[in-house]
Amino acid sequence: MDAGASGSGAGAATSHTVVALFEDTIDAERALVALRKADHAADRVSLLVRQGATDEGGGADRAGAVARALVATALDAVGGWLQGLASLIVPERGTFLVAGPIGAALAGKGDGADTSYVAASATDLESGGLIRTLGDFGFAIEEATYLEHRLAAGVALVAFSARDESSAVTARRLFADNDAVYIGTAQTAAGLLAEADALLQAAPEALRGGDVVVADAVAPLRRIGEQGGSPEAAALRHRPVVDGADEEFGRVEDVLVENVDPDGPDGPEPEREIVRYLVVGFGGVLGLGRRHVAVPISLVDLATIPLRVHADKKRLQGAPAFDEDIPFSRREESVVYAYFGAAPYWQEA
Repeated sequence: MDAGASGSGAGAATSHTVVALFEDTIDAERALVALRKADHAADRVSLLVRQGATDEGGGADRAGAVARALVATALDAVGGWLQGLASLIVPERGTFLVAGPIGAALAGKGDGADTSYVAASATDLESGGLIRTLGDFGFAIEEATYLEHRLAAGVALVAFSARDESSAVTARRLFADNDAVYIGTAQTAAGLLAEADALLQAAPEALRGGDVVVADAVAPLRRIGEQGGSPEAAALRHRPVVDGADEEFGRVEDVLVENVDPDGPDGPEPEREIVRYLVVGFGGVLGLGRRHVAVPISLVDLATIPLRVHADKKRLQGAPAFDEDIPFSRREESVVYAYFGAAPYWQEA
């Protein structure tokens, strides 16, 4: 089914949100891969899908809820590309994997600033949380209700928020080519998408409250090797690393950074790039069997050559493995900090 544009939008400046439903998550994944190959911005792509029962993991399993959800929903091929991934526990409805602007609005992520376009609070789907969120994006109540019912029944929802009508038309065609069973379009206030950008960059701990529980979420960390960064951060790549006793350990193969705005988007202070982890590779032969660990920057002496980590080699070798193809969620970050006995950066004053 292909529905026409709905909603009148808010304000003179509007964008368009194209939403598509897929009966099979394999089709949803193909659509997401097609969006990525077409160079559509990941921060404009939303995903909502209900999770089935998943193994909570234990013992040696260090995967967070987001990583397990991606595997359970067969969407792991796009996990490293989607923005704002989170696993939400919704009362009376179950657990949902969400991403993108719509997912961030439903999760209620924010920094406490006034977000007038976003629903007043993150509430459960049964009391209309998703319906209100879709309404904020411009969908009429009837269409939003239909989408909510289909999502609760288990279909996957993929959306693209386009800044111009041409991109919206392209997205509709792409969804149709990948077997969407329903496609709808709504005018979305440009101001809402600007606020969604801020929501996607918020820390997982910055919640607006409500009944939705964020079981796990991916912090807005950026990989220097893939997305670039400051010269200072880039200069850390490829540097040798030794342990606390100056025994050779490995080499920095990537750097994880976070952009932090000290006084918010309207404050005078500029945004700062902060290094959070060094991804250190060690072992293996000719690249085979090589292992990677994410070392918190608080454990690293950046003034030494080589870089020195305040832990012994055996401890470093036993650290939780870092997989660049799996979202590095807050749950997994917590496991890393607990392993090293260090205080997490997000708990700093």
